[in-house]
Amino acid sequence: MDLPEGILMGFGNPLLDITCIIEDNTMLEKFGLSPNAAIIAEEKHDALFDELMNMENVIYSAGGACQNTMRIFQWIVQTPRRGIFTGAVGNDKLGDRIGKRAKADGLLTLYQVKEELPTGSCAVIINGLNRSMVANLGAASLFTDEWMDDEENLCYLERSQFFYFTGFFMAVCPSVVERVSKMCAESHRLMILNFSAVFVLQMQRAALIQVMQNVDVIICNKEEAIAFGDASGWKTKNIFEVGHKLQSMPKANIRPRLVLILDATCPVLCFQENERILEYPVPKVDKSKIIDTNGSNDAFVGGFLAMFVQKLPLDYCIRTGIFASHQTQNVIGVQIEKLPKFNEICM
Repeated sequence: MDLPEGILMGFGNPLLDITCIIEDNTMLEKFGLSPNAAIIAEEKHDALFDELMNMENVIYSAGGACQNTMRIFQWIVQTPRRGIFTGAVGNDKLGDRIGKRAKADGLLTLYQVKEELPTGSCAVIINGLNRSMVANLGAASLFTDEWMDDEENLCYLERSQFFYFTGFFMAVCPSVVERVSKMCAESHRLMILNFSAVFVLQMQRAALIQVMQNVDVIICNKEEAIAFGDASGWKTKNIFEVGHKLQSMPKANIRPRLVLILDATCPVLCFQENERILEYPVPKVDKSKIIDTNGSNDAFVGGFLAMFVQKLPLDYCIRTGIFASHQTQNVIGVQIEKLPKFNEICM
């Protein structure tokens, strides 16, 4: 399909990923990190970033969950500038480096540039199939509503038809999420929200409830879905019951909501109107060939959205998401330049 420029706009936190591979848990224990989790950096983690940047064989790549998703989206659709990404960066070399990488991957960026803080970064510590992520948001934490008052940004906002938000971005600027969600509901355009992490559901619950009535597609994993249910007083950990309740929450328009619940080994669950459920099994992967799982969920969303915006069947959207997720596990970080050219035959 000949997609219009900027059909999908993503809002997230642009970060420089600093990735290292470790053979034991010494570093994790030193900084009090879980083997497989995503957290926001605290003051005690400053030394972690210093230590990583002084290590050999550290890999730097343009990151941030939403930016990863949007870059994968571009890898799939292949035509440049079909995806737009925004978030805040510092006025520094790291911001320039991230922007150049995104542009090389075909993404149109509309960054909000901040002088007060440097471009954010994310420590990614890989140990086998586990990865511990510590995000130092930096300038990304300063994104403001002023971005929506810029004439160029407004022009792209008016033209985009699909809007994708990560929960990580909601934790930074919930007011922009609310404004765009209302715009989507009023103009019959689609809003997609990724819960992203349990801490987002805990920290931003009030803001999340405020926008949920305008959300057309919810993407989350099992842990996040159950955490939302617990906070909502649903008194069930049955993922099928939780999925149904998420799908049937009140909406401000007549479009039925779609809920995707992801899991590394169990089938992708897709909850639709009239209590319809699509279970799509995830093909087994030879674990010995997995290099890095960081960004694999971001890649799934990018692949899914690349077909979703073309209004292709859900089965096809999900298969593309799984394919993209598996491809990124063959490289460290979401390095689009190291992925093969996307071909539907390979799926």
